[in-house]
Amino acid sequence: MVTITRAEYDRVHADFRGVWTTERTDIPGWESIRHQYLGKRTLVRDNALLIEGLSMTIVEEGAAQ
Repeated sequence: MVTITRAEYDRVHADFRGVWTTERTDIPGWESIRHQYLGKRTLVRDNALLIEGLSMTIVEEGAAQ
């Protein structure tokens, strides 16, 4: 799991970060896992898509890690 601060996340160019908004009905079982993706912040880093709560944690500056 990658941990970054909110400030680090905000410094990444908008082309490489965002919020998951796409319904993926092409993924089997999507209805049961969609809550893990929709509305979560995303980040492309080292050729990988990181998803908040699954592969990435965003902490506030100065928060205990």
